[in-house]
Amino acid sequence: MDRDQTAKIAEQVSIMMQLDRTRHHVPTEIDTKAMANVPAYIASVFEEANAVGSMLSPTEAYNLINKRVSQIQAQLYLMRVEMENRFTRDPSKIYEDPLAISAYGERIETTTKLPRTFSFGPEILAYGWYPLEQSGDESRRWMRPGDLSVACVPHLGTVDQIVEVEGYLLEAEQLDSLEIRIGDTVAEIERSEGNPTHFVARMTLSAEAIRPASFVSIEFRLNAFRQPNAMDTRLLGANIGHFTIRPVVADAPADAEAEAGKADT
Repeated sequence: MDRDQTAKIAEQVSIMMQLDRTRHHVPTEIDTKAMANVPAYIASVFEEANAVGSMLSPTEAYNLINKRVSQIQAQLYLMRVEMENRFTRDPSKIYEDPLAISAYGERIETTTKLPRTFSFGPEILAYGWYPLEQSGDESRRWMRPGDLSVACVPHLGTVDQIVEVEGYLLEAEQLDSLEIRIGDTVAEIERSEGNPTHFVARMTLSAEAIRPASFVSIEFRLNAFRQPNAMDTRLLGANIGHFTIRPVVADAPADAEAEAGKADT
């Protein structure tokens, strides 16, 4: 027997002797009472943390309860999604489940086919603008003087799509110097028939052009800024309120019907 084998035996003997010395002092049975009290203790900690220090109206109390229940529901949903699709030893195993692929595929297909409309709220990353102005559920922002104003808007994914920007200016003449573009694609700006200061700008983007990022960076340039009145001394450019992104395929049925009508005539 060599030295290494002797050392391994000595290690095992030492472990057995330690276990023997502690077998009458350290209980090995599960304390079910202590385990049952753990949830109650944790609940008491949260209860103390969520305590309200002042009187609340019924509406305020409901809003508070609804908010906290919604937070719990969101966490439970995320936990359920993770547990249902997690495989600890090989995360790529999720792609071997045809049901999971079908669910994700359907979700992606729905996302890319439905148009999306955004108000110019705080969720739109932007610079070169005055602070947002809120009107009900809608938000708008004015361009401020500078070389460039930018708004970053989420797109539909890697599909051909049309980006529309709706806004207006103080004077119709300002529209002649307004340029809106995404990369090398310059928007076609259409004036409103009823009001020449209102406009809709449209850009068609290919799937390849928007593949590198999850959003489109829309650039605005204007040379003619105007002061609205004597009380408001700001110099204002275009006021932008809505961004709409829709897939190009959404226009296919209408185009097909138009071509069919031409053929019939």
